[in-house]
Amino acid sequence: MRPITLFVLAVLFVASTVLTADALFVTATSEDTIAAPGNRQPNYIIASVTDGNGAPISGLTAANFKVDAMIVGPGGALVDISRVAEGRLPGFYFIDVVPIRQETWKSGTYIFGIAVQKGGDKGQAMAKVLMD
Repeated sequence: MRPITLFVLAVLFVASTVLTADALFVTATSEDTIAAPGNRQPNYIIASVTDGNGAPISGLTAANFKVDAMIVGPGGALVDISRVAEGRLPGFYFIDVVPIRQETWKSGTYIFGIAVQKGGDKGQAMAKVLMD
């Protein structure tokens, strides 16, 4: 292999390491199991958080998560996080959200933006639920 080829490969490897070093990979899904139109029961969001190598990130708390109800059912409200708990498997989290103030859930589709930060590492995902 030519020295220039080795140099280019080394630069690409370092660049890819730098690009993924600050990334958290987040996937999420949502379910309205006990949340329903007219009540204030929590809507469940389940999130998986891993590092750039796929290793689970454990030890996160509510302070590490932000959830924004980007689209709400007609007449619906934004949400607050009421609880974050680690799941049985490393890197999985239960995120409970409820409507702000004394609002209640409204019928329709909700789309949540979920942001996670741990130190300088950041990631985000979206989750969708039909509130029915």
